[in-house]
Amino acid sequence: MRGRGQDRPWRHEKRQGRDLLNPVVPFGRVLENAPPGWTLKSTKQVYENYYLTVYEDMLNLAGTPKKYIRAERQNYSTIVPFTSDGRILTIKSYRHLVDSYQIEVPSGYIDEGESPEQAAVRELEEETGFVAEKMLPVGSYTLDYSMIIQTGYIFAAYGLENKGRQQLGNMEILEMEFLPVQQIKDLLLGGKILNAASIVALYRAIEFDSRLGK
Repeated sequence: MRGRGQDRPWRHEKRQGRDLLNPVVPFGRVLENAPPGWTLKSTKQVYENYYLTVYEDMLNLAGTPKKYIRAERQNYSTIVPFTSDGRILTIKSYRHLVDSYQIEVPSGYIDEGESPEQAAVRELEEETGFVAEKMLPVGSYTLDYSMIIQTGYIFAAYGLENKGRQQLGNMEILEMEFLPVQQIKDLLLGGKILNAASIVALYRAIEFDSRLGK
């Protein structure tokens, strides 16, 4: 697995064109959808490591200078694996920052040259040992477009088969459990699932699955 824990480096994704979640803004130009008179004067990189790049933008807000700090992280795919009997494969991961085990679903960074779906297929097998007959796209989102440029892609996985080929990093200590959808909903509403990527993916994938069956 690449990206769940800080034990494997990642390469910066090359971005081309313009995307709502990953905008490319020409310097010194009027910002297309901003209030009148807002321009981006300059930008510079102020910090970088394997996991995060931080930039400092200088804006002109109709005559008022403004320093804006933003960060860039690699895009990622999150997978909600459904069984034929209506359960979801969850994982319990140890998280160093909160020193506790957290209920999540498989998720990880998209490697350079991979599509979001290819990353989802790889991450599911690396983290759980399972492969899916079908990997269906549910949608995409951003966790925080006020400061961080990063897109999350959600997939619903069906037709699970255990190949037993987990590839965990040295900070990836996890347990797997199949939980009924209703129990997942109860955990979500009870605040027992805290990982934002998993929360968004579960809510959207469960709704997607309910409509798929109609």
